[in-house]
Amino acid sequence: MMRQQYLLLVLGISVIPILVTQAVRAEVELEEIKNSHRVSALQRDRTLKLAQAIIQVTSVQVYSTDTGVEVVLETPTGALSVPTTQTIDNTLIAEIPNAVLVLPDANEFQATNPIEGITAVMVRNITGSRVQVTITGLEAPLVAEVSTAEQALILSVTPTSELDSTTTENEPIEIVVTATRTEEELQNVPRSVTVLERDQIQEQARFGRDLADILTQLVPGSTQPTGRPSNFTLRGRDASIVIDGIPQNTNNNQTFIAPLASIDPEAIDRIEIIRGPNAIYGGQATGGLINIITRRPTEDRLTSTVELGTTAAAGGGDSFLIGDSFGYNVQYSLSGTEGAVDWLGSLASTWTGGFFDAEGDRVGNNFGLDDTNTFDGLVKLGVNLDEQQRLQLTFNHYNLSQDTDFISDESIADIPGIQTARLVRIPPGTTVIGSEAGYFYTTTNTTLSYSHENLLGSRVQSQLFYRLFKTGGGIPFDERPFSGTVISNSRGETEQWGGRVQIETPFNSERTASLLWGVDYVHEDISQNFDIFDPEELDASGGLIYRKIDEALFIPPYTLDDLGIFAQLQWQIGDRITLNSGARYVNLTINTEDYTTFDDGRDVEGGTINTDDIVFNAGAVYNFTDALSVFASFAQGFSLPDVGRILRRPPEGFASLTADLDITSPQKVDNYELGIRGVWNSLQASLAGFYNYSSLGLDLVPLPGLQGGAYRIVRAPQRVYGVEATIDWQADQNWRLGGSASWQEGENDEDEDGEFLALNSTVIAPFKLTAYVEHETLPGWRNRLQLLYSGSRSRAFEDGVEGAAIESYVTVDYFSSISLFGGELLIGIQNLFNADYFPVFSQYFAPIYDPLNYKGQGRTISASYRITF
Repeated sequence: MMRQQYLLLVLGISVIPILVTQAVRAEVELEEIKNSHRVSALQRDRTLKLAQAIIQVTSVQVYSTDTGVEVVLETPTGALSVPTTQTIDNTLIAEIPNAVLVLPDANEFQATNPIEGITAVMVRNITGSRVQVTITGLEAPLVAEVSTAEQALILSVTPTSELDSTTTENEPIEIVVTATRTEEELQNVPRSVTVLERDQIQEQARFGRDLADILTQLVPGSTQPTGRPSNFTLRGRDASIVIDGIPQNTNNNQTFIAPLASIDPEAIDRIEIIRGPNAIYGGQATGGLINIITRRPTEDRLTSTVELGTTAAAGGGDSFLIGDSFGYNVQYSLSGTEGAVDWLGSLASTWTGGFFDAEGDRVGNNFGLDDTNTFDGLVKLGVNLDEQQRLQLTFNHYNLSQDTDFISDESIADIPGIQTARLVRIPPGTTVIGSEAGYFYTTTNTTLSYSHENLLGSRVQSQLFYRLFKTGGGIPFDERPFSGTVISNSRGETEQWGGRVQIETPFNSERTASLLWGVDYVHEDISQNFDIFDPEELDASGGLIYRKIDEALFIPPYTLDDLGIFAQLQWQIGDRITLNSGARYVNLTINTEDYTTFDDGRDVEGGTINTDDIVFNAGAVYNFTDALSVFASFAQGFSLPDVGRILRRPPEGFASLTADLDITSPQKVDNYELGIRGVWNSLQASLAGFYNYSSLGLDLVPLPGLQGGAYRIVRAPQRVYGVEATIDWQADQNWRLGGSASWQEGENDEDEDGEFLALNSTVIAPFKLTAYVEHETLPGWRNRLQLLYSGSRSRAFEDGVEGAAIESYVTVDYFSSISLFGGELLIGIQNLFNADYFPVFSQYFAPIYDPLNYKGQGRTISASYRITF
């Protein structure tokens, strides 16, 4: 079997030169499919579009109108994508992606002086499966409106002289973001925002489907990749994560440590990230907001997309490809529109093999993502009730299960010095009875949404949602060698339901001033138990038979109610200034019954905690020019600590949920930010600095040995500050390059004596630098190199917070795409130079608990083919 897998992958890689040759011969048919999304200040103009087929333009017509001309591009079947446009001097240039000009008697279309004020119209093919339309004005720039029909795209062009002087400026087209709860041009948002389009997400997902590791490659201010399910932080604090409006965070991180592991990248259309505290959505947004938007149905009657792929480690050892590392992925989606009804169904399944380091050894990652199977199913059904009203039902189910023959070797914790984590094979015949033998977690989201575009002059959006999360399983852990008394594993469940209503009310017909107001409510039920196993039978079987004999309380069941009432004012003053400000009233209630702790048998009094506060935000954007702007903002975040962790292993002296408010009280974070960004035709850049402070911050300090997940909870004044920068340059038609840099530092004043000590490096990421270069090497063949540099950090070690300084490392990835038969052949090599390194996460835990001191993955190769029809 290993030999067959080896031959298949080698064959796939060996055909690349043949395919490139075919691309040169076929030219247009094999040209690369490029992205039609527009450039933003913080988002490069991507060129790889994975999910569309090439549409033929078979006719071009030019008609005169009362104000100018209409240029009509006709197709025999299928709709053309919306073009990107720019104006250079007096020439309007529109580029239509995923298209090819096929005229019966010419290679291009030309019309000279079709009307007064317009000297030329030209339509031609350009590299990358694009059709370019250029329209030249006589003395002044032109303005175009784009409209689409089922088999045509229409450019309605007007010479500037025919327009009012207020419309003569040709401003860059901006990305519209919705992470602020309303559609807003990014240039008008006084915050640091990153927008990731579908093609970027798909590109990074070639090596792994874990969304947290994908975001760490692309988002400034985030932690470095960990290679395991883990919390995703922004600017040293927790991020609020929503999928189509449904919150994915749970108050109990003991139950669910990875809220981003709720959806497969295949189901995602785009992700919008606001960095810094956010009171707009509420709910744990002390570090920022990650707004995940699932795929939308296509406007075509029926569209299908299929992708098949494989991955394998090639990092060293005795063979080029390691048989146990082979993984496979399959994705299929079907969508369409018929009249007022649209639908989408998407399925994604991934089988992940073992992870291997640069030397060809298995990565000893305790609770890693190796040897896992994932499944994600997304279903959307929408109906336009009329021109103003829409109803939509969304269902998404995500499941991850681990089926492995290996388990973490806990014995290395007893060896003096720092040891590299390793896995050992589970003895044959090992059986778990009465409980799940493999680790698993599942998330199910169901949403019913209703919108009205003009209800008494306001836009109304409402939503009801339900979310169920379950986790547990795994080979039980024998705590007896570590001063414990039981053999156990845990399983937990979190159930959430709630609703949202928001209303956007304009104050004038021009919509230059508006008020967004509404209410959010979330109810959360949390529970987690131990499964207890028979020690006598385990010993008698030689460590092979784990039989469940009892259950015990891991964390007492508790509920959380989160009510938020908000209002946000936006006011655009002239062409240069945009102001916004708002407030949110937050009311949080936690309730639990009296219980006895499992670890030490301590009786703890339950009760109800009710706390509320008002958080504010204010910001301004000033546009020096159409391309250059500065922004400044103040924003607050408000969230509860992880109450489940506190209840599971309360600190010494903790006897009551309601009496020990110094431990259970919420934290309120004040954030200040100042930035500048520019958007030019071929260059986008940004620079921002931030400072945030909380008088009652939250920090978790692991205890020596970390057995049972033991942490000390620290509530003390806390501050985090840093600088982030991005740059993206489209050097010419074939070259694109850019990157980002982020530096941050954070501190606690645990003794409240004015002396701040550094936060640890799993919270405060070391300096991170990313860089990329893309090149269209031949028509239809695009290549990309990307680099991630994780810097060193010694501040926490010098302050006695960490057991060792964090060392730097560099990884480089390679991507290649080839247009082939209407689809894309995708090749990737992760860790191209086979760097031998330890992720920051494992470096931090190395002096604390050796089984978490695992290496990063070595060189890994992927190949896949994707086609839409």
